[in-house]
Amino acid sequence: MSRVVLILLIFLAGFWCLLGLHSRAGAEEADYSPLCRELEKSGLELLNSGLAYGVPYVEIKVPLGASVTSICKRVPSLRADFNRCRDKISFFNALHPLYIKNNAREPFSLEADILKIPLDRNLVPEIFPAADDALASYDKFILVDIGKGFLALYTQGELQRVFPISGGTPEKATPLINFKIAKKEEEHWSNIYDTWMPWALLIKRPYYIHGGALPGRSDSAGCIRMFPHDAEELYHLVEVGTPGRIIETSPLELTYPAFFCR
Repeated sequence: MSRVVLILLIFLAGFWCLLGLHSRAGAEEADYSPLCRELEKSGLELLNSGLAYGVPYVEIKVPLGASVTSICKRVPSLRADFNRCRDKISFFNALHPLYIKNNAREPFSLEADILKIPLDRNLVPEIFPAADDALASYDKFILVDIGKGFLALYTQGELQRVFPISGGTPEKATPLINFKIAKKEEEHWSNIYDTWMPWALLIKRPYYIHGGALPGRSDSAGCIRMFPHDAEELYHLVEVGTPGRIIETSPLELTYPAFFCR
């Protein structure tokens, strides 16, 4: 390795280290203690906190029998902003707001032990780049990231919409492919799994993007599931022939002890 390259690598490493320290210091300046104390007073156990896509959050242990909806009803300040609370937490966790925590894997269940509560509901998570020059030549382009658990719709390289998704389980992983929408069906019934798949976009047989269950984890047999209302919106925004790509990258998160609540 040349001396010039080595110096450059050392400089970049130092720059990113300083940037990380600055970001964390900036995050520490915000005081979300009142909300955290309110969560605790409501009987919720606080675990870690962190930053995900630029949004500070605190993790809570999900009590048995609880749902996003019941938690928002339980905490006074969240109840006062109920609709936005429910929608933001559901989006952040890719979880249906009515799914209930239990110990058995069954329909409409929340199996995860931890739920992320965004501490600033005015912040919009920065999950995908606002612009991507590589997609500028496409009138519309669907980018699915099953690692992050979100789908993006770009128009001429500009980010238009972001939706939470549920991809395939490890046993039936969603394929990482380039695709073009081959068919659209408002009402599709899967002959393979004998299940209803509304607002279905065929990307490659037998894989679809469609409305369905989002239990807060990868749960499908390889398809890309979306909240039904999101699937309907995407269905009307794209056409047969719209291109896309499925990738898998790591979630952009930093987790550490709950200093936001100290």
